[in-house]
Amino acid sequence: MPKPATPKGARTRERLLEASGAVFARKGCAASGVADICAAAGLAVGGFYRYFASKDEIIKALAGELRDELVRAVSALPAGRDAEREALAVAGAFFSVVGERMDAFKALREAEAGDEALTRDFYGPLAGAVAGRLAAFTDGKKAEAHAWALLGSLYFYAVKYLVWDGKKIPSAAAAAAARLCARGLSKKTFPWWEPAQAGPSRQRITPGDTQGLMLAAAEEVFGRCGYHGAKVSEITRKAGFAAGTFYLFFKSKEEALEKVVLRLREALVGRAVAYSAGCGSRVETEAMAFRALFDFIREHPYGYRIMREAEFVDRSLADAYYGYILRGYAEQLKKTSKPGDFSIDDHGLLALSLMGMGHMLGMKRVLWGGFRSMDENELLRAVFEGIKK
Repeated sequence: MPKPATPKGARTRERLLEASGAVFARKGCAASGVADICAAAGLAVGGFYRYFASKDEIIKALAGELRDELVRAVSALPAGRDAEREALAVAGAFFSVVGERMDAFKALREAEAGDEALTRDFYGPLAGAVAGRLAAFTDGKKAEAHAWALLGSLYFYAVKYLVWDGKKIPSAAAAAAARLCARGLSKKTFPWWEPAQAGPSRQRITPGDTQGLMLAAAEEVFGRCGYHGAKVSEITRKAGFAAGTFYLFFKSKEEALEKVVLRLREALVGRAVAYSAGCGSRVETEAMAFRALFDFIREHPYGYRIMREAEFVDRSLADAYYGYILRGYAEQLKKTSKPGDFSIDDHGLLALSLMGMGHMLGMKRVLWGGFRSMDENELLRAVFEGIKK
């Protein structure tokens, strides 16, 4: 809908936006209705539709406001003297805006799971603004790769500390993200590989594995329809069984979602272990972990949506997936890394950055077909080696 032409209408629209952000942050987007928003704003329900056609439209408006504020903050930064100072300033601007607009950030995180257009519309312009800052220190295609990787680090820091932990972001986080962006993940030689060495092909479920077939069907239906739109009957039909078979394996749809989440976690961890077998260094292990993640996303294209929705269905599932991987990741880095392997020594921040980079690069590269001027070796080499003129 077009924005109001009068100052009074603009104020009312802004009141609805502020109220919706608070309601979404408290109840979640899926569980909130137009009546909830209007009650919080002190307006009659009918008044809502003078400004927004639907709840989805107000979510998009919130995301758009947050995106525009982030782009303005990044674009207004004074020019840095080098890439690390530039990345540090970007990190500071990102954390400042997100910290002030937590309601909008939380709403964005839930909504983007099922709306690829919203997600592209949010991250594309923001990554473009960041890449524009970094382009003074490297060529355009590498600046784009570094921008998405940097955003991944910042995004995961914000989610972990501000959203999940409800704490302030550690003072060292901005500097860690900036150093990894500018100096690269490591000074060690980047491990090149041939495409044929990518790893094992997808394992198929045997016809006799009823639970495996049911979980695979649930993964597809949850991913395609969303958790709330998925029906038990569709899951069993997709698996090729009678409807009652579902309850031989799951007590409820929520339990099926939990088992799908754990199945995805084990598939990702297993693939990373398989790909890194025989690696001669921790740096090589991390390079193969990125490659394993990219192939995992190809094999499980609905994984992003399922994991994001699962978090809002049951908060503990976020910890069962991301928290579990993060703790194991940080512990392995601490046990097996040697001094000088990576550009930062804080294994917790490093693990979060690696997960965030993989998240953003995988989404852009695998799901959206981005970075087509670079093959995967070139893309990862840019991230590992840092910004060079």
